[in-house]
Amino acid sequence: MNVIAILSLRQIPNVAPYGASAFLLWLLAASCLFLPLAMVCGELSTGWPKDGGIFIWVKEAFGKRVGWIVVVCFLCSCVLFFPLMLQFAFSALGYVLGDGLAGNKAFIGIGSTILFWILTWMNIRGIQWTKAINSVSAWFGVFIPSAILILLAIVWLMTGRPMATDYHAAANWIPDLSRWDSIVFLSSMMFAFAGLEVAPMIAGRTRNPQRDFPRAMLISAIVIVGIYMVGTWALNTLYPAKDVNIVTGIMQAVKAASIELGMPWLLAVMGLCMAIGAIGQVNSWLVGPIYMLQEASREDNLLGERVSSLHPVYQTPAFALIVQAVLVTVFCFSTFVSPSVEAAYWTLTALTTLCYFVPYLVMFLAFFQLRRAQPDVTRSFRIPGRVLPVVLPALGFLSVAFAVVLVLIPPAGMDMGGGGYLAYGGKLVLGILAAIGLAEWIYHRARRRHSEAANGQTSA
Repeated sequence: MNVIAILSLRQIPNVAPYGASAFLLWLLAASCLFLPLAMVCGELSTGWPKDGGIFIWVKEAFGKRVGWIVVVCFLCSCVLFFPLMLQFAFSALGYVLGDGLAGNKAFIGIGSTILFWILTWMNIRGIQWTKAINSVSAWFGVFIPSAILILLAIVWLMTGRPMATDYHAAANWIPDLSRWDSIVFLSSMMFAFAGLEVAPMIAGRTRNPQRDFPRAMLISAIVIVGIYMVGTWALNTLYPAKDVNIVTGIMQAVKAASIELGMPWLLAVMGLCMAIGAIGQVNSWLVGPIYMLQEASREDNLLGERVSSLHPVYQTPAFALIVQAVLVTVFCFSTFVSPSVEAAYWTLTALTTLCYFVPYLVMFLAFFQLRRAQPDVTRSFRIPGRVLPVVLPALGFLSVAFAVVLVLIPPAGMDMGGGGYLAYGGKLVLGILAAIGLAEWIYHRARRRHSEAANGQTSA
């Protein structure tokens, strides 16, 4: 479950510019975030095994208001994630249909919008299409393109060709942490483990949670980090680290290698696989956050009757899905106002990371609060010992906080538009404040509506 939920080839081009030093950074990200996140989610999910996940844990620790803010931030991260993945898909398709389209703003922006509305329409009509698309995308989006990339690198070396990136010098294995704007992609390495909160929700259903769950987390950590490392090595083998584009990096490498090895047809195969995988990821997340939002708003009817209503025929949250599609359309057109497709892609990545990591920060704090306030709640899995329950959540919190700081720094060598650090960081801070402000407005509006209704009944 962890491998399927977390692993994404989209993350590799973000890290490939570090070259050989990416290996140490992957290990650092796994140690500082993957394991603390897994252990904390494991204990919380077995102590409060209810639908809602992070929302339930935060609500138990800090109340419904904070829990609601976390839900809205999570939903905002998904709304930002959709155009991000669609841009990735159409950039890959651009290589199949013609090099010029890979960086064409109109092709990527309009194509992403049309495709998302098609997926929305299909999901309004029921989940049978969702199941079919997800089954196909698991193979074509992850396993097949991963195998192609790694096998290409092996063939490249076996035929006597040199690595495009220098892995021989010992100095290249040490990360250059001298400049903040050169290590900002570390935040994307942290985000590469997003989704880990899903699998621990069934930790309590294993035969021996205290033994089997940590073992499963360790194995999945080795598999996921291992594939990320090998994928990064393969990309660096085929294409110079300094020239990797964070959107089209994999396609750049496959194009260069397939032409050199006399297999130009492989580029089209890889492009289609990457696009199918990205579309599948969008489709798999399209409905889930909407249902979580409805679950969170059900108790106090925070969103009102219309938003919470289901389609009369298909029994799906049609109105909420349409509102979501409108918001995604706005962000899909961000390609038109950004200096480049790469700049638009990174801005969406940064905003997605911020909105996704704020709930993580609150969740780590909720762990400490629940350990203190509700120590007697039965947890079929507990972080063992007396030191680890303090060290691991603290390490996770600090790692996420560090990633949030990195996100606010524009990456070196990328044209993010005028204004410098202040303007770039200001836009991102305004984005997360807007999400929190929206949550607060909805919550207080609903409370006021309930208060007025209660006063009306009292008067009557």
